Amino acid sequence: MATSIGRRASAQEATIQVETKSDEPSQLESRFECPICIYWLNEPVLTSCGHRFCKKCITSWIKNKTNCCPIDNKPLTENDLFPDNFTRREIQNMRKSCPNSSFGCQISISPLAMDTHILECSFRERIPAIECTFRQCGCTFKANAQSEIDAHVQEEMASHLNLLMASFKQNISFEFKSIEENKLWDAPNKNTNGTEDLLKALYERIVVLEQQNREKDAKIDKLTLDMSKACLSSDILARYSNGVLVWQITQFHSKIKSMRADPNKMYYSNEVFTSPHGYRFCARIKISPEMKDHIGLHIHLMRSDNDFHLDWPFRGRIRISTIHRNLNETRHETIMSKPDILAFHRPTQEISPRGFGFVDYANISELINKGFIIMDTLSLKIELNIV
Repeated sequence: MATSIGRRASAQEATIQVETKSDEPSQLESRFECPICIYWLNEPVLTSCGHRFCKKCITSWIKNKTNCCPIDNKPLTENDLFPDNFTRREIQNMRKSCPNSSFGCQISISPLAMDTHILECSFRERIPAIECTFRQCGCTFKANAQSEIDAHVQEEMASHLNLLMASFKQNISFEFKSIEENKLWDAPNKNTNGTEDLLKALYERIVVLEQQNREKDAKIDKLTLDMSKACLSSDILARYSNGVLVWQITQFHSKIKSMRADPNKMYYSNEVFTSPHGYRFCARIKISPEMKDHIGLHIHLMRSDNDFHLDWPFRGRIRISTIHRNLNETRHETIMSKPDILAFHRPTQEISPRGFGFVDYANISELINKGFIIMDTLSLKIELNIV
């Protein structure tokens, strides 16, 4: 059964700044940010009710949504839009370093021209040859074609399993020596009844050693099993998720409190792939900048070693489900990718700075009141399907 959780805005593109990739300030100043695209104001205009937007964003909003301001819902038409040349000049006069500066790019340009420059920058990091999925376990096979990798994985499954087990055993510590094990065996007293006592002592010693060997075998088996589970690293699990991300947002109330205290605070999910050698992506949540009682949810493509052979921009369907685990009730939202939006272009950073989703995904109070928060956990299911 589908249910409404109070989402006001339609699917919109959003932007983040990736802190680990640049020395520039990680957050965009609100006075330079368009509330619709959540990015730098492009051809900024000022409305009669005193709000700034990108000209293209607000014009499209008025035509496709309703003749009202998306901030305060006051009546708004294209005649109520006025060019904000002062803000436009401020942004144009700013200079930001290229994210590829660590590779030698010395260009500093306006933030508005940065997206175009990144796609054309000659200093972009080169993608190496495709490596085997089991490279973390010791496989050194590389190929220039995806078909060669697929054939290799199929043909060498047995050797991959052997590499997997060998890597487990290398990390097992065999610290099983106890004080009892280190003791020297005490031979029977020579004054006792010779052969009979000696045989009895030897038998007892054999029984003790056999028991200790069995205990060590049991411990080795347990450690091997634990290591087997641990070696199924997040990378391998992510690659075989088939484009399905199940995100258990634990400590929900604590996270909401933290994000309300710090408007720049946000939380990310783990990463998954659409296929073993497909697109890589993650999700993030943040308090809505417009409606403080709502959370925003966006999907971000991520850079991977598969990008050079994939088709760009990404073309597919994004399905987001909010799951009620007790009542089997689910709320669904579906988004189709848009090739003209940079969120679906090939990522130039570890996490694409452009995301796509909902600025006001769900009303926090309604999520709680309708029972979607179970044991302080919100369950989301996100599926990416290529079309």
